[in-house]
Amino acid sequence: MTFTPVKVTSATEVVWRFQGNLVASHQGGSDTFGTGYAGRVHINAATSSLELRNLTLKDNGEYTVTMKTATGLENREETKLTVLIPVSVELTANETEVIEFQSTVTVNCTVSGSRFTAKLTGNGGPLSSTFSGLTGQVTISEHKEASRDMETFICQGYNDLGSTSRHLDVKVHYGPDKPVVVATPKGPSYRTGSDIVLSCSSVSCPAAQLQWALNGTLLGREGPELRLENVQIHQSGDYSCWAHNSKTGRNVQSKSQYLRVAVILPGLTDGDIAGIVIGSLLAVAALVVILLLVLGFRCQPSKGFYRYIYCIAK
Repeated sequence: MTFTPVKVTSATEVVWRFQGNLVASHQGGSDTFGTGYAGRVHINAATSSLELRNLTLKDNGEYTVTMKTATGLENREETKLTVLIPVSVELTANETEVIEFQSTVTVNCTVSGSRFTAKLTGNGGPLSSTFSGLTGQVTISEHKEASRDMETFICQGYNDLGSTSRHLDVKVHYGPDKPVVVATPKGPSYRTGSDIVLSCSSVSCPAAQLQWALNGTLLGREGPELRLENVQIHQSGDYSCWAHNSKTGRNVQSKSQYLRVAVILPGLTDGDIAGIVIGSLLAVAALVVILLLVLGFRCQPSKGFYRYIYCIAK
């Protein structure tokens, strides 16, 4: 650091002091140094400036210079010096690969320097750990339950000299969430010989392993799609998808997707089929009533209810 007086005069005597104690002086062509300053300071007689080397925190404070001319005029100036240690940052965690709802992440943010502000933030939720006006070292620790939105922690330290930061990525394994099964084309009724594609999706990290089941029995088919080509009646039933995460160890089954495969005449819709079934049932019921009426004329109700029923049944 070089201190240069604002009003430079042709001084015959220059005296620099720190907090009232002698740093260095120049008089009669020779220099004198205060205790601990020999080898660290240099006075420029032409400009009355002082060069101070190898600064330490102990050099913080007020410096004064007194300059005297040959005529006895005296000029005095003063200034303040602030010496700071640049901030350094270290960021660590007990684990960097965790499982959602099963692990707790402990993050340690260590900042050192002088007159600094230390701050720890993370995208897995707000962290309000901030310290200011420190000289030395501080460690900020946070304990958070692992969640899927936890990805990056940032430890930052800054002072008037600048700032520095460290980033720490945490890998969180989660899921699988309950799978969702979608049929294309949309069912649930299909004509024999149709082609059907069942798609299964589940939110998971890492990606879930998917298996297909029919009526609760695994089909030995894996993957996000199950293609059913030229379907037949015996393939009707409840189709479901199982999702497995190798990291979390969880297995989750989807809601069943019912598929009905039937022989359907061309042009008939599900409503048409339902109408035919209901109509057939009504026709059978009407036929039974007619038979009862016809048979009833051959029997004599006057002989008693039980004999009348027995006669009809016979």
